[in-house]
Amino acid sequence: MSEEEKKNVDIIGLSAFMRNGLISIGLLNIIGYYLFKWCGFLLIANLMPFIVGIVGVTILVINAQKFHNENILKSKQINVIIYLVLGFVFLCGVALTIYGIRSPKVIISKQFVQFSGMYGVHIKISEIDNIELVDTLPEIQTQTSGFSLGTVKNGFFDIKTFGTSRLIIQSENPPYLIISKGNAPKIIINFKEKSETESAYIKIKTLIENK
Repeated sequence: MSEEEKKNVDIIGLSAFMRNGLISIGLLNIIGYYLFKWCGFLLIANLMPFIVGIVGVTILVINAQKFHNENILKSKQINVIIYLVLGFVFLCGVALTIYGIRSPKVIISKQFVQFSGMYGVHIKISEIDNIELVDTLPEIQTQTSGFSLGTVKNGFFDIKTFGTSRLIIQSENPPYLIISKGNAPKIIINFKEKSETESAYIKIKTLIENK
């Protein structure tokens, strides 16, 4: 940087800004990782260093221009674009959360059963070995991958005695529908309404007995 360029740059302000920015990026990495992990978004949690790194450094570089007296107008224009993009990313995160907590829909036909949702599944009736309705579940030990927020659990979890299982659970209130299919992970479903879970069990049970 030439002497002329140095005159147009607030060196002290820029140094403090970069220092605080890098500290903020580090803290956001840590907070974001554990927050998304708690919410059940393990994929996003693992991508936090990349996401925060790219977005954070981009914001730092762009906002650093305000310490250069000749680029104030251009810096403000670029900032507007960046914040619009960040707002869009935030809205996508909110939409993903809403999608994750939505109650699944079930489609039952003579050939298959399908549960919709973030971790929905399509099962052929001919492949179902057993189906049961229970009032209690073994302990849910760890979350492998999926979405977990409050009583809602969608995705793969390690279940005591069952091992890795696919959960599509909307409520802590029983009953729970358990579908076994060969060596595949057990599928455990629970709707918000008890009657809906019981109705799905009766329909699928009837189809299995008549296959």
